[in-house]
Amino acid sequence: MIPRPARAILLLSLIACGPAAASPDGGPALYAPGRYLVDGAATRVHFHVKALVGGYEGDFTQPEGMVMIDPTRPERADVDISFPVEKMTTGDASTDAMLKGDSFFDMAHFPTVRFTARDAPLAGSDGATIIPGELTMHGQTRAVALPVQLTGVTPDEAPGIATLHFTGSMTVERSDYGMGFGRPFVSDKVDLTIDAIFRRT
Repeated sequence: MIPRPARAILLLSLIACGPAAASPDGGPALYAPGRYLVDGAATRVHFHVKALVGGYEGDFTQPEGMVMIDPTRPERADVDISFPVEKMTTGDASTDAMLKGDSFFDMAHFPTVRFTARDAPLAGSDGATIIPGELTMHGQTRAVALPVQLTGVTPDEAPGIATLHFTGSMTVERSDYGMGFGRPFVSDKVDLTIDAIFRRT
């Protein structure tokens, strides 16, 4: 947790670096308009699935994508982020091969997991903001609601560049995406925990 005085200094530095999006209540801005590329090395989505005995968990890593904040609509954003199924890992090679095979993700035909949102509200730091969007897995696209919280805004060394840190979580049913294999011995519900960092370009 950043101390309140330090956080105020960081926000003032960010505003000084470039034009900032006004907050809905007219208070200090948290975001500068522009393109924020996902930090693929620092961003991951952790998944957990219960099973009759134990369960499965692992991570989607090394994503590509961005958050785009247009100065003409500074309180909304477009989000597009994709995770390569190839980089999904559970720490066990045989489990990874099973999940990437045609009974589950079928990586050969559907190589990415993608989340998109258009004209989405900007997440704040005082609680979760619901981001309505679409999640695509296994060639199936479904509407989802992703609760997201902004946990950090940090100006970078280069003038005009900032780092945004978001966290969030949601639960999806894998059968909605054509991946119902193994039920009822493996739960249909998949818990996802998101930890994402974006850097302004």
